[in-house]
Amino acid sequence: MILGDTSLNYVRTQAQGSIYFPFGETASTVIAGRLKAGSMLGGTLPEAPAARRFYSGGGGSVRGYAYQAIGPRLKSNNTPQGGLSLLETSIEVRHRFTERWGGVAFVDAGAVGGAQTPSLDDFRAGVGVGVRYDLGFGPIRADIAIPLGKRVGDPAFQIYLSIGQSF
Repeated sequence: MILGDTSLNYVRTQAQGSIYFPFGETASTVIAGRLKAGSMLGGTLPEAPAARRFYSGGGGSVRGYAYQAIGPRLKSNNTPQGGLSLLETSIEVRHRFTERWGGVAFVDAGAVGGAQTPSLDDFRAGVGVGVRYDLGFGPIRADIAIPLGKRVGDPAFQIYLSIGQSF
Protein backbone atom coordinates (compact mmCIF):
# COMPACT_ATOMS: atom_id res chain seq x y z
CA MET A 1 0.00 0.00 0.00
CA ILE A 2 1.28 3.46 -0.87
CA LEU A 3 0.17 6.33 1.34
CA GLY A 4 0.76 10.06 1.18
CA ASP A 5 2.81 11.65 -1.56
CA THR A 6 4.82 8.53 -2.46
CA SER A 7 4.74 7.45 -6.09
CA LEU A 8 5.95 4.36 -7.92
CA ASN A 9 7.12 4.61 -11.51
CA TYR A 10 7.09 1.36 -13.46
CA VAL A 11 6.60 -0.10 -16.92
CA ARG A 12 4.53 -3.28 -17.29
CA THR A 13 5.15 -5.33 -20.44
CA GLN A 14 3.51 -8.53 -21.64
CA ALA A 15 3.61 -10.58 -24.84
CA GLN A 16 1.96 -13.83 -25.92
CA GLY A 17 2.21 -16.05 -28.97
CA SER A 18 0.53 -19.26 -30.10
CA ILE A 19 1.37 -21.78 -32.82
CA TYR A 20 -0.66 -24.65 -34.31
CA PHE A 21 0.54 -27.70 -36.27
CA PRO A 22 -2.26 -29.74 -37.93
CA PHE A 23 -1.60 -33.39 -38.87
CA GLY A 24 -3.26 -35.87 -41.19
CA GLU A 25 -5.27 -35.48 -44.37
CA THR A 26 -8.27 -34.08 -42.52
CA ALA A 27 -6.17 -32.23 -39.92
CA SER A 28 -8.09 -34.04 -37.19
CA THR A 29 -5.05 -33.84 -34.87
CA VAL A 30 -3.45 -30.53 -33.95
CA ILE A 31 -0.45 -29.82 -31.75
CA ALA A 32 -0.92 -26.38 -30.22
CA GLY A 33 1.62 -24.36 -28.27
CA ARG A 34 1.52 -21.12 -26.35
CA LEU A 35 4.16 -18.92 -24.72
CA LYS A 36 3.42 -15.87 -22.57
CA ALA A 37 5.92 -13.61 -20.81
CA GLY A 38 5.64 -10.42 -18.81
CA SER A 39 7.68 -8.19 -16.55
CA MET A 40 7.19 -5.10 -14.43
CA LEU A 41 10.26 -2.90 -14.68
CA GLY A 42 10.76 -0.47 -11.83
CA GLY A 43 8.12 -2.02 -9.61
CA THR A 44 8.68 -3.61 -6.23
CA LEU A 45 6.63 -5.87 -3.99
CA PRO A 46 4.54 -4.99 -2.05
CA GLU A 47 4.45 -1.41 -3.42
CA ALA A 48 3.22 -2.46 -6.90
CA PRO A 49 -0.58 -2.22 -7.12
CA ALA A 50 -2.15 -5.67 -6.69
CA ALA A 51 -4.33 -5.14 -9.78
CA ARG A 52 -1.22 -4.53 -11.95
CA ARG A 53 0.82 -7.52 -10.71
CA PHE A 54 1.09 -10.77 -12.66
CA TYR A 55 -0.90 -13.83 -11.64
CA SER A 56 -1.02 -17.39 -12.97
CA GLY A 57 -2.96 -20.56 -12.34
CA GLY A 58 -6.35 -21.77 -13.45
CA GLY A 59 -8.18 -22.59 -16.66
CA GLY A 60 -6.65 -19.82 -18.77
CA SER A 61 -3.04 -20.33 -17.74
CA VAL A 62 -1.67 -23.29 -15.75
CA ARG A 63 -4.39 -25.90 -15.30
CA GLY A 64 -4.10 -28.10 -12.23
CA TYR A 65 -3.78 -25.07 -9.97
CA ALA A 66 -6.46 -22.83 -8.53
CA TYR A 67 -7.15 -19.43 -10.08
CA GLN A 68 -4.13 -17.12 -9.54
CA ALA A 69 -2.54 -19.60 -7.09
CA ILE A 70 0.96 -19.74 -8.66
CA GLY A 71 3.60 -17.34 -7.43
CA PRO A 72 4.54 -15.60 -4.19
CA ARG A 73 2.16 -16.10 -1.28
CA LEU A 74 1.69 -14.24 1.96
CA LYS A 75 3.30 -16.16 4.82
CA SER A 76 0.54 -15.25 7.25
CA ASN A 77 -2.33 -16.99 5.41
CA ASN A 78 -0.89 -18.50 2.17
CA THR A 79 -2.85 -16.02 -0.02
CA PRO A 80 -1.37 -15.46 -3.52
CA GLN A 81 0.06 -11.95 -3.74
CA GLY A 82 0.99 -11.79 -7.43
CA GLY A 83 4.41 -10.94 -8.74
CA LEU A 84 6.57 -8.71 -10.90
CA SER A 85 7.26 -11.28 -13.64
CA LEU A 86 5.44 -14.01 -15.52
CA LEU A 87 6.39 -16.88 -17.80
CA GLU A 88 3.81 -19.43 -19.02
CA THR A 89 3.83 -22.15 -21.63
CA SER A 90 1.31 -24.74 -22.77
CA ILE A 91 1.41 -27.69 -25.14
CA GLU A 92 -1.79 -29.44 -26.23
CA VAL A 93 -2.49 -32.39 -28.48
CA ARG A 94 -6.03 -31.87 -29.77
CA HIS A 95 -7.84 -34.62 -31.66
CA ARG A 96 -11.26 -34.49 -33.27
CA PHE A 97 -12.98 -37.90 -33.04
CA THR A 98 -16.20 -36.91 -34.84
CA GLU A 99 -17.52 -33.73 -36.39
CA ARG A 100 -18.60 -32.48 -32.95
CA TRP A 101 -16.55 -34.42 -30.35
CA GLY A 102 -12.87 -34.12 -29.58
CA GLY A 103 -10.32 -34.68 -26.87
CA VAL A 104 -7.15 -33.05 -25.65
CA ALA A 105 -4.09 -33.95 -23.59
CA PHE A 106 -2.01 -31.08 -22.23
CA VAL A 107 0.94 -29.92 -20.18
CA ASP A 108 0.93 -26.37 -18.80
CA ALA A 109 3.78 -24.71 -16.93
CA GLY A 110 4.28 -21.28 -15.49
CA ALA A 111 6.01 -19.07 -12.99
CA VAL A 112 5.23 -15.80 -11.27
CA GLY A 113 8.26 -14.22 -9.64
CA GLY A 114 8.83 -11.54 -7.05
CA ALA A 115 11.64 -10.04 -9.19
CA GLN A 116 11.77 -8.80 -12.81
CA THR A 117 12.36 -12.40 -13.99
CA PRO A 118 11.04 -15.60 -12.40
CA SER A 119 13.50 -18.11 -10.96
CA LEU A 120 13.44 -21.87 -11.49
CA ASP A 121 12.03 -22.26 -7.96
CA ASP A 122 8.94 -20.30 -9.05
CA PHE A 123 7.91 -22.79 -11.78
CA ARG A 124 4.87 -25.02 -11.43
CA ALA A 125 3.43 -27.47 -13.98
CA GLY A 126 0.12 -29.23 -14.45
CA VAL A 127 -0.95 -32.10 -16.71
CA GLY A 128 -4.38 -33.23 -17.76
CA VAL A 129 -6.93 -34.33 -20.30
CA GLY A 130 -10.19 -32.91 -21.55
CA VAL A 131 -13.15 -33.34 -23.87
CA ARG A 132 -14.51 -30.84 -26.38
CA TYR A 133 -17.96 -30.53 -27.92
CA ASP A 134 -18.06 -28.20 -30.93
CA LEU A 135 -21.04 -25.84 -30.98
CA GLY A 136 -20.15 -24.48 -34.41
CA PHE A 137 -18.90 -21.13 -33.11
CA GLY A 138 -16.52 -22.70 -30.58
CA PRO A 139 -16.20 -25.67 -28.27
CA ILE A 140 -17.53 -26.32 -24.82
CA ARG A 141 -14.59 -27.75 -22.94
CA ALA A 142 -14.24 -29.82 -19.81
CA ASP A 143 -10.72 -30.41 -18.50
CA ILE A 144 -9.33 -32.20 -15.47
CA ALA A 145 -5.75 -31.51 -14.42
CA ILE A 146 -3.39 -32.35 -11.60
CA PRO A 147 -0.65 -30.09 -10.28
CA LEU A 148 2.93 -31.34 -10.31
CA GLY A 149 5.05 -30.18 -7.40
CA LYS A 150 2.14 -29.23 -5.16
CA ARG A 151 2.67 -26.74 -2.36
CA VAL A 152 0.73 -26.41 0.88
CA GLY A 153 -2.79 -25.33 0.00
CA ASP A 154 -2.77 -26.68 -3.58
CA PRO A 155 -5.63 -29.09 -4.39
CA ALA A 156 -5.07 -32.66 -5.61
CA PHE A 157 -6.80 -31.82 -8.92
CA GLN A 158 -8.89 -29.16 -10.61
CA ILE A 159 -11.86 -29.40 -13.02
CA TYR A 160 -12.48 -26.64 -15.55
CA LEU A 161 -15.63 -26.02 -17.60
CA SER A 162 -15.54 -23.29 -20.22
CA ILE A 163 -16.52 -22.18 -23.72
CA GLY A 164 -13.77 -21.72 -26.32
CA GLN A 165 -10.30 -23.18 -26.70
CA SER A 166 -7.83 -22.63 -23.88
CA PHE A 167 -5.69 -20.65 -26.35
